[in-house]
Amino acid sequence: MPPLIVVDWGTTNFRAYLVEHGVCQDDVQAPDGLLNIQGDYAKALNAHIGHWLQGQTPTPILLSGMVSSPNGWIEVAHVECPANAEKLARCAYQIEDFNQGKTWIIPGLSATGMSGQFDVMRGEEIQYFGAKRIVEAENLAPADAFCFPGTHNKWINATDSFELEQFSTSMTGELFALLSGHSLLSKSMNTQGPWQENAFLQGLNNSGSKGGIMHQLFTVRSLQLSGAHTIDDGEAYLSGLLIGNEIRSILQSEAAEKAANIAVVGSDELTRRYKSAIEHLGYSAFIIDAQAATISGALEVAKHLNHQV
Repeated sequence: MPPLIVVDWGTTNFRAYLVEHGVCQDDVQAPDGLLNIQGDYAKALNAHIGHWLQGQTPTPILLSGMVSSPNGWIEVAHVECPANAEKLARCAYQIEDFNQGKTWIIPGLSATGMSGQFDVMRGEEIQYFGAKRIVEAENLAPADAFCFPGTHNKWINATDSFELEQFSTSMTGELFALLSGHSLLSKSMNTQGPWQENAFLQGLNNSGSKGGIMHQLFTVRSLQLSGAHTIDDGEAYLSGLLIGNEIRSILQSEAAEKAANIAVVGSDELTRRYKSAIEHLGYSAFIIDAQAATISGALEVAKHLNHQV
């Protein structure tokens, strides 16, 4: 396969990879997501990767993520699940007036979530197909479910094939940011202090206690008032409560009740925290690097672009 440029363009971050022979040769990463773009996406893209486009023959570009949303470059309708890489390629939008037409926006997916409600994603589908291929190529133990930590976490039920059938979204990351920064609980935590692992584990344990999440959240404050916690414990304890409730609700649901081995796709401290939490709650977990999954997934889609890439 010829060189390929893979772009993961989200709401807050821009990541691009120059791929040759399946290997990343160079990358560009910047806090230049859609929120920072004033409408001229071609100009912004060229500013980041124009130095990769100097040759006479255009290098194909595949873009995924929120760039396909109503607030992105071009709105591309979600593809309904079940879906695979071939279906994504068939529904990709070709941008004719950039890079000599060798640029495609990959659509996101829609599905009935694990709760039975309508759900959507943009970007994680590429990582899922890539992660599945990595598991196969590296002869890893098959994952029963895939977790993608972030502001809005995605959980995908694995299938024996490369079809993506069902997933669910959890707003854990955004809820943590709101509670830790804009609620009464923000007075009960030191977000600049050292991470308190014991408080995090206690939060995980208490996430299964009686009273539910609405009661459990107030214990961030009440444990400090009682003297059992200090202000340094608050952030980690809150994180444990929220992540613990998320994991329990997903993995104990009817849709995922048989899940035992979980692939966590990411590359930051939050990813490692989810792996630790999943294992603490009695499941097996392993990490797949987000960059590797993005590149692998984009290559899967590129195979099906009718030899245009």
